[in-house]
Amino acid sequence: MSEAAKYSAIATLRDGRRIEICALRPDDRDDLIAAVGRASGQSLYRRFFAAKREFSEKEITFFLNVDFVNHVALAARVEEGGRAMIVGGGRYIVVQPGKAEVAFAVVDQYQGQGIGGALMRHLGPTNSPI
Repeated sequence: MSEAAKYSAIATLRDGRRIEICALRPDDRDDLIAAVGRASGQSLYRRFFAAKREFSEKEITFFLNVDFVNHVALAARVEEGGRAMIVGGGRYIVVQPGKAEVAFAVVDQYQGQGIGGALMRHLGPTNSPI
C-alpha cells in the first residue's frame, strides 16, 4: 500500500469543529453509500450533473478503487455520536499529463463550513498525498 493511501490530516471547520481529511479506501464502501444517502438530490445533481439517488455497483467500484497516482480521492470525516462519518469528498483524475478533472461533494448539513476548501487544499500540489 502506498503512503498516499494512508494519508490523514486534521482540519478545522469555520465553526471550530475538527475534521479528518483522509484517503478514501475500499473499506469505506458503507460510509460512502451512507453519505450519498444523506445528500440532497440538488447536491447530488450539482456533483454529477444528472439526477442521482444511488450508485450502481460499477460506480461504487470506480469510486472506491483509487490508485493514488492518476486517481486520488479524499474523504472528510466528522465525529457524530461517537462515530466518524464521511460528510464530504474530493477527488481528481488525471486526464493527461499536467491536467486533471476535480470534483467535490459535501453533505448538505455540512455545507458552508469550509469542507470543500479543506479538501481542495489537501488535494492541491503542496499538500497532495501523492
